[in-house]
Amino acid sequence: MSVVDKLVKLAEISIPLNCVKHDDGFEFCFTINEETIKLVTECNSVGISFDSFSFGSIFQEFDNLQNNVGKKCTALLLSEQLRNDGLNIYWSWQEFLSYKPNLFSVPENFLIINENVIYPSQNVSGKLKHYIDVNSLIKLISEYADHSIKLTDKIIEEVVFLHKTRLEIPITFTSESLGEGLDGISVFSGLFEDKSHKDQKTSILKEVLYSLLSNAPKLERLEYLLIHFGEFSKRFTENYNLFVSEFSFDEVRKEYEESKRDYFIKLNDIFSSVQTKMLGIPISLALASFKMSSIVDDISFWTNFLLVISIVIYTSMMVMLIKNQKHSLESIKSEYTSQMARLKHQYAKQYEQIKNIQTDLDTRYKFQKSCLNWFYVMSATLFVLILALFFWNLPWTLMLGLS
Repeated sequence: MSVVDKLVKLAEISIPLNCVKHDDGFEFCFTINEETIKLVTECNSVGISFDSFSFGSIFQEFDNLQNNVGKKCTALLLSEQLRNDGLNIYWSWQEFLSYKPNLFSVPENFLIINENVIYPSQNVSGKLKHYIDVNSLIKLISEYADHSIKLTDKIIEEVVFLHKTRLEIPITFTSESLGEGLDGISVFSGLFEDKSHKDQKTSILKEVLYSLLSNAPKLERLEYLLIHFGEFSKRFTENYNLFVSEFSFDEVRKEYEESKRDYFIKLNDIFSSVQTKMLGIPISLALASFKMSSIVDDISFWTNFLLVISIVIYTSMMVMLIKNQKHSLESIKSEYTSQMARLKHQYAKQYEQIKNIQTDLDTRYKFQKSCLNWFYVMSATLFVLILALFFWNLPWTLMLGLS
């Protein structure tokens, strides 16, 4: 028969057989009848053996119970024998918590008789669940403590955190602390199950513990933490989420600063690609001024005409290039504006810290757009001047019959 079955049977007989705490174990006082004989028989069948059955000063064996129907009987279960059988039986939560190893680790099994609490159990609720949660909390803070004072390998007397000053938290609490559950324990434990940012979590844990417990009496600090765990969990979660938000934002800021450099390069490339080709404008003007002359014959006419055509083709190509670069410029602006809009939506509070990235990009965008517009003007000017120069050199007097 399993240990759990034995615990369940002990819980079942504790009330009908009137169980009370005894110095050496647990004493059962009952009247011999068919029902009580049946209960005792069931106990024997699952391996629970009473030490003796007494009727006043007379002791009887189990087989003689049928001969004593109607008489008052006292039976004893010895604590030592129960422990030898692998059973942990306690009268109350107070007795259970007075055994120091139970403060730090949950026993494999136990029964608290006067509250009918059995562990392990399919229904973990009430004080039992609170006790298990408290136990996991103690293990967690012990793991992240700077120092632990141990009585034995299984018993920690107190944990010590070194923050602004030395914060000592004795591992002691009473059953009164198990009245309410630990609000937020699942979220709090879940944060520590994730091993990322371990050092920062430790720092935040110390800060919150110190702010909450530094003014509490030393021996009452753990109980104070349990009673105010909701506030503690909320502070820790908020501080950690703030750190994660800032950490994530720093990563995003680095990414956007790198993107800023990339966008600057793209914007500069747009200007440079056009600027190099715009050097052809003064060259074209110089060539036209040197090569274009007054038309006096067919050769001079066709020379001027071909020169004009070549420069017109050049200016047309430049206009198309500038128009294409303006499209590229608008595309880049649309891209970085969209990225900054997403950033502003996700990190509204921190956006002020990096909005200068978009300001710098907008400034460069406006400058490049202005340059491209001036390139338009220069191309148009070249076109007009060349045509004007061509028409100026035509033989107007001959054409109009004035000579």
